[in-house]
Amino acid sequence: MKEYQYIAPLYDILLYPFVKRIRCDVLKIVLDMRPQNVLDVACGTGDQLRLLQENGIAAVGVDMSEAMLRVCRRSNPASDCLLQDGTAMAFQDQCFELVMVSFALHEAGWETAQSILLEIQRVLKPAGCLLLVDYTDFQKTPFYVRHTIRLIEFMAGRRHFRNFCRYHQKGGLKSLIDQDRFHSLASYPHASQSISIQLFKVV
Repeated sequence: MKEYQYIAPLYDILLYPFVKRIRCDVLKIVLDMRPQNVLDVACGTGDQLRLLQENGIAAVGVDMSEAMLRVCRRSNPASDCLLQDGTAMAFQDQCFELVMVSFALHEAGWETAQSILLEIQRVLKPAGCLLLVDYTDFQKTPFYVRHTIRLIEFMAGRRHFRNFCRYHQKGGLKSLIDQDRFHSLASYPHASQSISIQLFKVV
């Protein structure tokens, strides 16, 4: 994904102040669960992956951007981060206890996001868990927060913003998650309820 070629070295510097608390809360949730292994789909620069590994969680990350993965490997040489497409991953069926995706589904495009979730279901063990971090439907989000987020997404590029808008037009995570495949366990709101950490169990 060439769109991250130039932003990758600055990605963590620009976003860390906004996602620090979310990263820490995700870590707490995973530590409480203590899964045998974790897959981080669209791991990006590996910031969450590093936190998991530093706290004794066996985790592997995949991403489609070589530029983002270079940053990941440079900042954390011991990290296990692989260049793979989230819609067709090179893992056996039912091999992970927990799969997580953070801020990737809204930008992937609706059909691609659906394919990613199908692939996640394939690699999850029976009764395994899916942890998602992404935007909610914004119904309870203050006007200024909503428009700040739209500005950030607009600055990320035309394709990115188009997918972001369609994601919300379609109903966000609530519409994207197939309740016949994933059962909701918990939801943790962030950023004036504009972002949510959601935990599901595969059915």
